[in-house]
Amino acid sequence: MSATDPTSRLHRDEPREARRMWLARLTWLVLGALLTATLAGALTFDRRSWPGLVGDEATYLMQAQSLAFDGDLFYDAGDYRRFVALWHTPPEGLILQSDDEGATIAFGKPSFYAIVIAPFVRVAPVRGPFVANALLLALAGVAAALALRRRIGPAAPLWVAAFLFGSVSFAYVFWAHADLFLMVLAALALALAYGRDGEAGGARASRWSLVRWAGAGALLAPVALSRPFYATLLLPVALAAASSGRREGAARWKRLAALVTGALLVALAAVGISLAVHGHWTSYGGERMGFYSYTGFPQVDFPAADWADRLAERGGPGSWAAARSFQIPVLPKVTAWNVLYFLAGRDVGLLPYFLPLVLGIAAFRPCRGRWALLVAVVATAACFLYVRPFNFYGGGGSIANRYILPVYPALWFLAAGVERRWRPAWAAGAPVLVALIAAPFLWPTWAAPRGYPHLPSGGYRYVAPAARLLLPYETTLDHLKPSGHEDARHHGLWIKSLGPELDPNAPGGWMELAPDGSGVRAGELLVGAPRRLGLLRLEFAPPGPGEVEVDGGHTEPAVLPSAGGSAFLLTPGPARAHHRMWWTEQPFWLYRLVVRVLPGELPPGTPARFRLIPSPPID
Repeated sequence: MSATDPTSRLHRDEPREARRMWLARLTWLVLGALLTATLAGALTFDRRSWPGLVGDEATYLMQAQSLAFDGDLFYDAGDYRRFVALWHTPPEGLILQSDDEGATIAFGKPSFYAIVIAPFVRVAPVRGPFVANALLLALAGVAAALALRRRIGPAAPLWVAAFLFGSVSFAYVFWAHADLFLMVLAALALALAYGRDGEAGGARASRWSLVRWAGAGALLAPVALSRPFYATLLLPVALAAASSGRREGAARWKRLAALVTGALLVALAAVGISLAVHGHWTSYGGERMGFYSYTGFPQVDFPAADWADRLAERGGPGSWAAARSFQIPVLPKVTAWNVLYFLAGRDVGLLPYFLPLVLGIAAFRPCRGRWALLVAVVATAACFLYVRPFNFYGGGGSIANRYILPVYPALWFLAAGVERRWRPAWAAGAPVLVALIAAPFLWPTWAAPRGYPHLPSGGYRYVAPAARLLLPYETTLDHLKPSGHEDARHHGLWIKSLGPELDPNAPGGWMELAPDGSGVRAGELLVGAPRRLGLLRLEFAPPGPGEVEVDGGHTEPAVLPSAGGSAFLLTPGPARAHHRMWWTEQPFWLYRLVVRVLPGELPPGTPARFRLIPSPPID
């Protein structure tokens, strides 16, 4: 038998194909096991073990319950009573909307997510939303793995496992937010767009092609309508449609027409529903307001006819869709810092919390308009950094940056150069390596995926010690409360505690450091001032320590005028940042300090109470 004989070549390829089949089975087993474990976690998850339901989460849940049990999307007192009976807590921050001064009240959120989870809520009101989330995650994972195997090969399921579980994405299963749902829709649309490299001939194949592209458009429409910045995803999908299969003008335009038709049909249906329910083309229009226990709830604590008066009392926020809502000044310094924090911030950084995106970049090939996937992600991020420069990560209920979730799948589908250019061992080893690198930052999330993201003592559970040690705190961002304490203002200084161990609002104008289990009293704080700080006086209340360590500055003993306690002169190091803050037009100089009192300096169990006084004083 000659070396060129096809039969001989077939025999030589048999071990290689066997290895590929074995690798494919193993990677599917890994992905399936992780998705199954997530579903099991959702089936046994009781959200009532977490404290409270606030804002978006309360709104989405009540909206889904109204649809599931009443068959409508309108708010009334019955919705409130059912919510409290099911969840044993009031819906704090419930966002409601009315376009007719309270005559009809709707929920101030898009209804797509509520429509999808409503059947699950009907069957299991408490666990249903999270089971729906787990099934949606599984659907996106399987669809992405099937689509990517054409470009990645048998390791594709392992890559998808890394995308989902080597990031914080899977943790959103246990939050009743729409962001995971939008991510799933985007993943399914991209799987349809990039799942096939070409189109077979024949009328049946042509019909399937048109259905496929119409489906991709229909899936992306709710994503774009939920937040218009996500409409950037339509560009790469349109380019994929133009370059898929037969390139003749007629076939290309048919695919593009199917994509647009699918998107328009869903968009028109959504606008019609919004007009009927909200009296406005979007749920972000009309008069909106967040209701809390201290404000009372319509039809429960005050009549709906008082809607306009209650809105006036709170300042009348009006329509969030108004043009004035987007009149944001250009803030070059803030934007520059935000780019750094967007990529590597300790609380919201893309790289620590969505690190598997580097897999897509490493395997990137610009075929079929894939370059536009990266453009879409960058454009969306730029829009959020511009429009929400002081809160681009999604607020207090976010695990890292939830605004990036819907465009995160675009980074998965960058991968197109693996199957033919990478060895199978490299293709399988790359996601494992990325997961190992991400592990120090994701360990708290992996160890307690159903744990409440906010620690009882303050701070965020998902922020690992490695992130606190290695990554910068996001000085630009409002709503980030890594300590659980409110900001403080002492002697002309603005002070934010960066850990739960330091309370900047202790009685008498002091800051208080609690001892840890070893007796060390240490706390990290951010100090802001409208001018450069040259010298600070660090004073301790009696009994004061004889020595103190301060990272971020140099200390030397000073004379304390009053009896008892101790004092030090603190020369801070270079400013951590200099930019405008969210409450003022004036830029602030910001300094990071870590104050540490070692065991033996104070009696056991006694907190260290101190204050910072600038010299010269700040008016």
